[in-house]
Amino acid sequence: MPESFFALPLNRVAVVLIDFQNDFCSPEVSGDGPVTNTNNAAAALRANAFAQEAASLGARVVYTQQVLDLERLTERQRRWERADGLCAAGSWGAELFIPPVAGSEVIVKDRFDSWQSAAFEEFLTAEDIDGLVICGVELVCCVLYAILGASERGYHYVVPPDLVSGQDFGDETDNRAVRDYLRFNRPDRLVPSAEILARWRVRSRSSSSRG
Repeated sequence: MPESFFALPLNRVAVVLIDFQNDFCSPEVSGDGPVTNTNNAAAALRANAFAQEAASLGARVVYTQQVLDLERLTERQRRWERADGLCAAGSWGAELFIPPVAGSEVIVKDRFDSWQSAAFEEFLTAEDIDGLVICGVELVCCVLYAILGASERGYHYVVPPDLVSGQDFGDETDNRAVRDYLRFNRPDRLVPSAEILARWRVRSRSSSSRG
């Protein structure tokens, strides 16, 4: 259990909801075919409920929104993309699948990695954030980049396993590989969302009684 994370005042903690967008979470993207993102949709709803309560307890909440705009990419990056790819600028697919909670921030990013977004790092600096609760999709790219970036930059962070997800067909392959990596390499960072909220509720009640 990362006690240093739970020692932080909640106004220095940000719940980061990574790319809960229609192209990754809405069943409508499957058209007439089988729905392959049921786990993403469920995780998105759980994460938003978690964020709502976290915000009420004093944590900050920030959503990242990946938007594909070829004009904002380097020539090397553009050669691997199509203008009508996932989360294309101005598309329904790029819109958030869940409504942002009151008082939250929404930060648009150009690539999978949130840490490549200057706006994301500026938000964390401006709010004096030192702890992160990392939620989101997809496990194999955007979520993994966020975790590794937080570790590299020295943040306190936790990852609720029930609030991260990937496409259903990857549950026994690449999604499982990322979960196993976290389980074997960062086991102390894996904290269920219910446990996080329980710890925060106790602190909130304790603070209220002292006040």
